[in-house]
This record gives sequence, structure tokens and C-alpha cells, in this order.
Amino acid sequence: MLDRPSIPLHEQIRNILTHEIESGEYEETGRLPVESELGERFGVSRITVRRAVSELETAGLVQRKQGRGTFVTPRQATMATMAVGGFSDQFLGEGRNSTRTILLAERAEASERVASSLGIDAGAPVFHLIRAFSLEGLPIATDEAYYSLERYPDFDTLIDDATSTYQVLRERYGAKFATVQREIGVGYTSPRSAQWLERPENDPIIAINKLVTDVDGGVVHTSRIECVPARMTLTVVATQQHDPAIELDQV
Repeated sequence: MLDRPSIPLHEQIRNILTHEIESGEYEETGRLPVESELGERFGVSRITVRRAVSELETAGLVQRKQGRGTFVTPRQATMATMAVGGFSDQFLGEGRNSTRTILLAERAEASERVASSLGIDAGAPVFHLIRAFSLEGLPIATDEAYYSLERYPDFDTLIDDATSTYQVLRERYGAKFATVQREIGVGYTSPRSAQWLERPENDPIIAINKLVTDVDGGVVHTSRIECVPARMTLTVVATQQHDPAIELDQV
């Protein structure tokens, strides 16, 4: 069953058990098999199993009970929250160790679709940025975005894992955000996104297509956020804003 040599054994076991937990496989008893059973199942040592289960515990998916075993954390215990509304997208980990990692950052020529959404000519230079958001090392969501490099020259050279794109747009280019349009739907993981999110292929996801404009009506960027439903709660908030130049959160 463990057939991906490029991924450490404990991570493969963690991913398999995560999928089984989220799909409800242990709902009847709420209890994971003991380490010896898991070791026999996966053909690995108990140390490897113990490390995988420890990472599940750190992520809040299981709880160890002395003398009783390891149990699945009740589903109502939310791992993460993404607020969607009122001109902000907030990724909240309730005080846990959250990270933002660049998966892809490249200059490209705008396709017809990307050019149309950004309001630029096909073939114009764009910055293609894909990032992953994780809690305790477990992927929660990805964000794939496009920015016009004619509108924001050299923007691609200013972004790293620790950088807020919105902060750079405000401070370096004077961007004043005005509107955010979101379409929230359901999608499925592709081979690429399945690998990034550590999910099976064709697994259901929450998909948020976003378009941000500035006070001049120009498109700041477009993006597609893909979330793992079992690891995320979405909160939709509607607020009335009076300031035409909206300050977006740093994402």
C-alpha cells in the first residue's frame, strides 16, 4: 500500500489514516487500531507508526487516552476556519502553527482566459503564483493567483513565503482595493492538487473563485482557492462598508 518512495513512510501512513478518519471509517468505535496492527498492515516498524500517529495528534485529528488507545477527535472540533466575506479572506488556525508555502512562482504569458479575467491582452506578461496553507504541516488549502506584470512591474521578484502579497501591492504600488467578487462552489482534486493537498484524486473540495478590483476599476488579481472540506469551516459574513478604499487582510 505504501508505494510512493519519494514520500517518507510516516507521511504516507499519516495521509492514509487522515483520509480514513475524514471519510468516517472509524466512526463506529472512534478508535484507531493499535500500533502493532498498523505496523503489520503497512509493513513498517512501530516507531514509524508512532510518528505518523503523533502527527495526527498534533494536527488535532486524534487524541491518545492513557491505557485505552487512540481515538478520533469529534468532528465538531474545527481544525481551521476561513472567513469569506466583507472584503477579507482570513485563514485562522486557532493559535496553531500555520504556514504559507509557495508551490509555484513563475512569469508566464496570459492565456485567453487569464487575459480576459485580468482585462489585459492575451500573451501579456503575468505572475502565476500558487501557495499552500497548512496547520502543523497538514495542508488545508491552496491559492492559485494571477497578477498583471504590466500593471505591477517586477511584482514577481518581491514575493516569498513570508511576504503578504496585499501588503506589497499597497506599499509598493499604491493599490487601493475596492471590491472582491467570490463564487463558491464544489470541485474535485486534480492529480496536481491531490498531491499538494495530500488527498486522493477526484476528492471533493470547496472551490472559491475570486476577483479583486481597485478603486479605479482595474483588476488587481484573480485567484482560485481550493479547501479540504473536512479540515475547514467556511464562515460567510456580509458587512456594509463606507470607505471606498478597502484594506484587505494580509494573505
